[in-house]
Amino acid sequence: MKKIFFLAVIFFLVSLFASSENPLMGKDAPEFTVKSGDGKEIGLKDVKGKVVTLFYESKNEIEKNRKLKTELNKFYEKQPEIIQEEVVKLAVVNCKNVFFASAWKSALRENSLKEGFTIYGDWSGKMASAYKASDNDSNFVIIDKHGVIRYYYSGSVGDREIDKIKSLLRQLTKEK
Repeated sequence: MKKIFFLAVIFFLVSLFASSENPLMGKDAPEFTVKSGDGKEIGLKDVKGKVVTLFYESKNEIEKNRKLKTELNKFYEKQPEIIQEEVVKLAVVNCKNVFFASAWKSALRENSLKEGFTIYGDWSGKMASAYKASDNDSNFVIIDKHGVIRYYYSGSVGDREIDKIKSLLRQLTKEK
């Protein structure tokens, strides 16, 4: 009987946690400033008025959502140029506790070339804190043109979620 009660409590807590939304959903995106391996800075003020697809990841989790990244790149390439200009792809790696910062900066530059867009580092950890990013995970966020967080997911994104994300991006790029 104790086992059944214990399992019921665990199931309830897990389902409660799984169904809860990120507290940032529907709210203004927190300010941030991140820096690339070659010293370029970007912040929220630089992307206002655009739809932002943001990956915030630890270095060990960069491949976790490779399928989502591939699907988003294909989706992006199929869009008219006017829509492509409205979307900012932002990749940020948690660099807060790194040793040998010069090696990390070099790796950010190399991986930026490999991926075809700039990858930034959160060197202070302030962005991770402000965005409530899960440690050692892949965090994916969509910020609308008005600077409001419209989507937030931590973990591995499945096929159904990828379809929802594409649909949301279609909707957001049409909004004025």
